[in-house]
Amino acid sequence: MQGFFRIGKSISVIHHINKLKNKNHMILSIDAEKAFDQIQHPFLIKTLQKGGTGGTYLNIIKAIYDKPRAHIILNGEKLKEFPLRS
Repeated sequence: MQGFFRIGKSISVIHHINKLKNKNHMILSIDAEKAFDQIQHPFLIKTLQKGGTGGTYLNIIKAIYDKPRAHIILNGEKLKEFPLRS
């Protein structure tokens, strides 16, 4: 049931983004639920680099794992940034 809910939510997000005039958006999904606290983040970054991952994509992954922070946009207004914690 959770998988179905996640797929439905993802489809809703995609439909919402498609309706926007500004198409400069990206959806990134990383399933690290079990690996998040077991894999050392520097090891993950080095492994991606050795595998040929670089540029913007690697910078996005680094941003997710190095002091991750988030903004929530509520009714078109961006709320104050806050740290993400596991």
